[in-house]
Amino acid sequence: MSAPSVSVIVVSRGRAADLPLCLLGISQLDYPHFEVVLVADKMGLKAARTLPFFDDLKSVEFGEANILRARNLGIAEAAGDIVAFIDDDAVPEPTWLQFLVAGFSEADVAAAGGFVRGRNGISFQWKARSVDCFGDATPLDVPVDKLAYLLHKTGAL
Repeated sequence: MSAPSVSVIVVSRGRAADLPLCLLGISQLDYPHFEVVLVADKMGLKAARTLPFFDDLKSVEFGEANILRARNLGIAEAAGDIVAFIDDDAVPEPTWLQFLVAGFSEADVAAAGGFVRGRNGISFQWKARSVDCFGDATPLDVPVDKLAYLLHKTGAL
């Protein structure tokens, strides 16, 4: 079975200086089938145009301060089986998509995520969390060395 295709969506507004490093990291991903959809303001698109692989990106100009609308514009352009989001000031490790997509090997998996390392590359900025219907996050104890599947609790909102 071949790997599912992925649309990596990057939204950028007001961080044109960070964007090229993010896109360079994405260009070096070790994954067979992915596209990049960039939703960015004028300055972000200007910065991205300096990259030799800009023509390989799908790009949408959007300068409003509305991340939800920007991500929806990215989804509208996406052609992948799976949609992955990454912040414009983040740099993915080369195997990021391999590990992210691995969770979808189970048919009933609807979403997947991973840990986020801080700028020092050592400590974690984010680990697993559960978010309730009020938006309150609770840390989850999951293994750091293997996939963990979290199941919906019966009767939970």
